[in-house]
Amino acid sequence: MFPSDAPPLPSAAPLTAAAAARWRAARTAWRLDGRWLALAPIGFVILAGAVEPEAVRCNAQGICRDAWGSALAGWSVLAEVLLLATRVRVRVLVPPVVLALLWYLPEGLVTPLARWSAVLLHVLLTAVLLGAEAGRRRARQQLDELMAPPVDYPWTAAGAPSPVHRDGPPVLRRTLGALLLVVAVAFPAYGLWEQARADSAAERATRITGTAGTSDRDGVLTVRFQPPGGGPERTAALDVRWQRQPQPGEPVPLLVDGDWVRAPGDDYDVSGQLSAGGLIALPGLVLLGAAAAASARRTGPAFVGAAPALAVRVRADERGDLLVLPLDGPPDGPGLWRLVEHDRYRWARNGAPDGEGPAWVPAHLETEEQDEDYPDPPVPDYDEEEEEYEDLVHRATPAEAAEWLARAGRSVPAVLYVGPDGPGHQLLVRPGVLDCDPHWVATVVAPAARAPRFGRRSGRYRERDLAVAALTAETVAAAPAAGPGTAPLAARRWEMPLPLRAAAGPLAALVVATAVVLLDEDGWWQGLLHPLWIGSAAILACAQTLSWQVVADRRGLRVATALRTRSYRWAEVSAAAVHRNLLTIRLHSGREFSFVCRPTGRLAELLGDRYDPQALARTVATAAHRPDLRPEQALPERLGGPQHLLNRLALTGYAVFTVAHYAL
Repeated sequence: MFPSDAPPLPSAAPLTAAAAARWRAARTAWRLDGRWLALAPIGFVILAGAVEPEAVRCNAQGICRDAWGSALAGWSVLAEVLLLATRVRVRVLVPPVVLALLWYLPEGLVTPLARWSAVLLHVLLTAVLLGAEAGRRRARQQLDELMAPPVDYPWTAAGAPSPVHRDGPPVLRRTLGALLLVVAVAFPAYGLWEQARADSAAERATRITGTAGTSDRDGVLTVRFQPPGGGPERTAALDVRWQRQPQPGEPVPLLVDGDWVRAPGDDYDVSGQLSAGGLIALPGLVLLGAAAAASARRTGPAFVGAAPALAVRVRADERGDLLVLPLDGPPDGPGLWRLVEHDRYRWARNGAPDGEGPAWVPAHLETEEQDEDYPDPPVPDYDEEEEEYEDLVHRATPAEAAEWLARAGRSVPAVLYVGPDGPGHQLLVRPGVLDCDPHWVATVVAPAARAPRFGRRSGRYRERDLAVAALTAETVAAAPAAGPGTAPLAARRWEMPLPLRAAAGPLAALVVATAVVLLDEDGWWQGLLHPLWIGSAAILACAQTLSWQVVADRRGLRVATALRTRSYRWAEVSAAAVHRNLLTIRLHSGREFSFVCRPTGRLAELLGDRYDPQALARTVATAAHRPDLRPEQALPERLGGPQHLLNRLALTGYAVFTVAHYAL
C-alpha cells in the first residue's frame, strides 16, 4: 500500500468493537440533535396560525394594531428557528426561554391547544438537546480514558517541525457579524427618525373630513378629500386596519399636512423596525461568537509534540467524507461518526526544504518527482493536464469501474488525534483512500462528531457513479456466449401504463392548483413566483416518474420522458443498471437518464416483465456491449403519446391559472 521508505503508521490505543459499542450507547440522542430540529418550531408556527385568533388592540379612534405580546411571541419563535438551525453551543437554553415567553407574554398564546402544544414541543426539544449534550459528554469521557497516554505526531516522531499552518484570523465572520449588527442598529434608528417626523407632521396637520371610497383586496382604503387651503379634490390611500371598515360614502376624519395624510390615531409604529433589527442582530451575534471561538482555538499549538490518539479504520462515504470504524470490526460495518476534512498535508519523498529528503508538506505544494507520491489512477492513460479526474468515471470500461468501485469502498487503518467533541480540531493520519489522494495524508478535521449520512446518501464512495458501470459489467459477463445458436435479443418496449402516463401531469397540476386556491397567499413572491416555481417543479417531478417510455430495437434506444423523446444509437450507450431503486441509463458522452423504478417494480410483480426495470436494464446493457445480440426487429416510431401533449397542457394551464388567480 505504501512506498518502501514511507513512515510507519503511529502506534495508538485501538478503538475496539466493544469500545465502539459503549460509545454508540452513550450517544443515544445525537441523531436527533441536528438542524432538522428547526423544523419543529416551524410546524408549531403553522399550527398556531391555524388555531390562534388574530390578537389586535384597537384605540379610541377605531384603528387596530397587532398586540405587542403576540408579535413578540412570533419573533421569538423565528429566533428559535434560527438558533436551532445554526446549532449554536447554547442551543439547549433556547427552548426553555422561548417557552417562558410564549406562556407568560400577554396575548402571546390564547387557545389551550396552542399553549399546551407549545409546552409539549419545547419540553421534548429540551429533553432531546439535554440528552444529546449529556451523551456527548459521556462519550468524550470514554474516549479520554481510552486515548491515554498521548502519542507523538508523525512529524514529531521524525524530528521535524509541524507542517500544519495555523488558521488565519476569522476576518470574514467578524466583518459579516459587524455589518449585520450595524444594519440591525440602523433599522430601529430609522424607525425612531420616522416616528419623530410623523409626530412633527401630526402636530402641524389640519384636521378635516374626507369621504371613504373603495378598498382593494389588501384592505387599503381610498379616501377623497378637499385640501385645507382649497384647490381640486385629492385622494389618499390609507393602509390602516380598522375596527370597522368605513363603507363607500361614509365620512372619514383625516390629518393633512401638505402631501402627508394620515387617519387620527394612526401613529407611527416603530415595533416592526425593532423586531427586524433584533432578528438581524441575532445572526450577527452568532457570527461574532463563532469568530471568537475560532480566535481562541488559534492560540493553541498547531499539532506540535504529542496528543491523545486512537487507532481506527476509516472508509469514504458517497460524498467523500470519512466514516470512523472500530479497528477490529467488519470493514463494511456501519460508521460510528463522520469526519469532514479541511486542510490536507501529504508525505512527500522529496519534500525537504533542500529537495533531497522526505517531509510532510501541504498537499497542494509541488515537489520534485511528486508522481511517485501518488498511486496510479484507476483508468490507464490518464493525462492530468488534458483530462479532469471526474471524466475517468465516464471513460472507464465496466470492468475498470467494477475494480474501481471495490477499491473505493475499502476501509484503511488510520490514527485520529484529539478525538471528536474535544477542545480543538482533530488530526487524521491515514493512507490514501480518495481519488487523487497521495500514498500518505494527514488532514485537519473539525472538532464535532458528525452523524453518518443515511438513506440514499449513505452509499460507498463514488457508488452513484461506479455502481451502474459495475453492474453493467456483471450483466455483460452473464450474457450468452457468441455462437451460431445464440438468438439475438427481442425488440421490446417498456413503459408505464397508459392511464398513469396520461393522468400524471394533469392530476399533479390539479392538486397544486387546488393548494394555490386554498392557501390564497398575497404578494408577488408568495402569491405568484413561489407557486409558479414549486408547482411547476412538482408537476414535472410527478410526470417524470410516471410518464416514461423506453424502446430498444434494431435502430437503438429511444427514451421518452415527461416532455420529449430522444433517440440514441447503440454505440452511444455506455451502461444501464438498477441501483437503489433507481434505473439509470448512461451514455458515453456522460449524459444520464434516471427513473425512480419503485412503481414499475410493483407493476412487474402484478403484470409481468413488461414493467420490470431489471429486464430493461439487462436488455439495454447487453445490447450496448454485445453487437451480435442486438435486436433485429424495428418497432413503430411513435413514442411519447399522449403524455407529452397532456403534460405540456398541464404546465401551461397551471401557469395561466396561477397568473390569473394572482391578478384577479
